[in-house]
Amino acid sequence: MPPTLLFILFLIFPGYLHSEDSEKTMSAEVRITTDHHFRGYNYSMLADQRNNTRYHSASFNPSIQPQFVYSTPLTGLKLLFWGNFFLTNTSNRDSDLYILQDGPGEEEKWDPVQGINLTEFTPGKTRRYKERNGLSRYDGLFYGIYYDWNTKYGDWSVGTWMWNNLDRFGKYSWQEYFLWYRPNVLKIIHPTFKAFFNTSFDSGGSTTTPLGTTNGQNYFQFELSHTFFENSEIHVTPHFQAGYVVNNDNNSKRAGVSNIIQSLQFSYENFDLSLHAMYRPYPQIYDTYDSNPNDGRLPDPSLQNGIYRSYRDVLQSHFPDTMAKAIQGEFTSQKFLRTIFFVSIGTNYQF
Repeated sequence: MPPTLLFILFLIFPGYLHSEDSEKTMSAEVRITTDHHFRGYNYSMLADQRNNTRYHSASFNPSIQPQFVYSTPLTGLKLLFWGNFFLTNTSNRDSDLYILQDGPGEEEKWDPVQGINLTEFTPGKTRRYKERNGLSRYDGLFYGIYYDWNTKYGDWSVGTWMWNNLDRFGKYSWQEYFLWYRPNVLKIIHPTFKAFFNTSFDSGGSTTTPLGTTNGQNYFQFELSHTFFENSEIHVTPHFQAGYVVNNDNNSKRAGVSNIIQSLQFSYENFDLSLHAMYRPYPQIYDTYDSNPNDGRLPDPSLQNGIYRSYRDVLQSHFPDTMAKAIQGEFTSQKFLRTIFFVSIGTNYQF
């Protein structure tokens, strides 16, 4: 057998090359969450924008999240695969409600007063379009490699991973390195420090979307947890997590605590149910893409399109532009929701 093929088989199928007493090399977990979140941003906001509905503190926009961790024959070296796939609101929808336009998200060419400007009308092109706003555009995969090792000062993990967005209209990927440390003190509450260093820094689309903090900016995280009733059939584990983003995007360049998450997990055999509350103390990290990025308010998706545009036109025709925008912003926006609630269930196996 060629040496290269033998090496590949050794990495992929170590169970066939080791004795029957070998440790399990693969752990698999499948989780379903009611609201996918990443470093403080909850993706139900995208569903609300798609559906022209007001932002809510608790939403049901489930996604499935499989994870596989493979322990290679080299002790401590592991491969990681993690994905997120939305289960609802996956298709595109006509959210701007324009009747005639030359492409998704482009300007309306029909004026209810002036009618249609035939010189701007292109047969076969000017029509009604659906925007590219299905949540499937945000499906993606993390794949990475990392190394675990133990010392008398604590446990360490160091590695790298890359995020790949699966959207065919705008494939997007970024990479970062990470370092995790679990000190040999206060083990009863399992303190863990995590640092993520991005190597693909860009704006993250924050000029037109609220996703500025989701593209892997330099990020630091602190965690605590403790499991009660370990000898019982049902285990109860409270978990605390806080994250700090160094630079939310290339435009606003804001730093601060992006999220604080408190969770309560109930585990039975290979299954668990987790209740989560996420608090975001610094709204300015997320308030980056409207006309006033410092007021802690975001445009209310339920008050942006359709008849509400007529109100905007009336304001602009009767008031100076600055005043019209201020009035419109006051009546068509809502306060940024600092607290988000969601639930997740999962199952895990080792083989």
